[in-house]
Amino acid sequence: MPAAVRRLELTPSERRAAARTNAALGVMPRLKTDGWRLQAGQWANGAFGGAAQAVTAAWLRRRGVRVETLCISSPDGDVTLRILHPPGPSRGVVLDMHGGGWVVGSAGLNDHLNADLAAEAGLAVVSVDYRLLSETRGVLLQHAIADCAAAGRWLIDHAAARFGTTDVFICGQSAGAHLAALTTMALRDEGRLGAVRGCVLVYGVYDLSGTPSVRAAGRDALILNGPTLAADLRRLLPDRDEAGRRRPDVSPLHASMRGLPPALFIAGDLDPLRDDSLLMADAWSAAARSELIEIPLAPHGFIHFGGPVARRALKEISGWLDRNVSG
Repeated sequence: MPAAVRRLELTPSERRAAARTNAALGVMPRLKTDGWRLQAGQWANGAFGGAAQAVTAAWLRRRGVRVETLCISSPDGDVTLRILHPPGPSRGVVLDMHGGGWVVGSAGLNDHLNADLAAEAGLAVVSVDYRLLSETRGVLLQHAIADCAAAGRWLIDHAAARFGTTDVFICGQSAGAHLAALTTMALRDEGRLGAVRGCVLVYGVYDLSGTPSVRAAGRDALILNGPTLAADLRRLLPDRDEAGRRRPDVSPLHASMRGLPPALFIAGDLDPLRDDSLLMADAWSAAARSELIEIPLAPHGFIHFGGPVARRALKEISGWLDRNVSG
């Protein structure tokens, strides 16, 4: 059975707001995952990440959300978690993986997305500061995958004691959705998936060999550099050919879908990665309830840009999580 697909209907004012945002994005440089970008991403995180987290921590405290930073051990090094505790008892726990093309971003930079989940929905949020790819430091995609899997194991083992609930959700955006899908499959293969109530996967990357919309992306793509997008994905795994990039250890679209929990997928009409979500939602539906919400006039990364369309999408995500909490 294919995924249940629903197209979000925008009001005229929402369409006008989206058009203004897209016009501004149209004159901005596009993102590329090349060697320069890898090093620039590390610098940007070091320069701005700490300051941003300090500002949002104060804002979260005013909303009754307590921020905790925790380092957990994994087989190949510590992993840092940023935990947002709701004002009252936790109804469930969200394991969150941020986006940023595997080379930029941090758990703290997702605070503005996760604040309402903690402050209003009563969900604790555990965000993973996984290792970012770096040519100079020798950090590979497999390291980011391993960090997120380690965070997933830790949360499954400690959710009841630390948060008073065993309802766990695994969520991610863009590259983080790729890592969230792989983490879910790793937990399933280890027999640890029983507590996971569902996944929310927002404009993710699920086939590193490139889906049709990735290969067809042109110069009019927003945010991502369309003409080089397929080549950018190839650079993530320089030691693999196309068949190797399709292997299920890195491309969840080609993995077994058995035993997976329900999932919500979000895809933007203007996103060159939209086929990843369409194909993954259909594949996922072979194993579990799978829902896909298509967002008109939405480019890649749109929920980070604010505005009414982003707020509508975040409300859909919060509502889906609320409906799937057991208590």
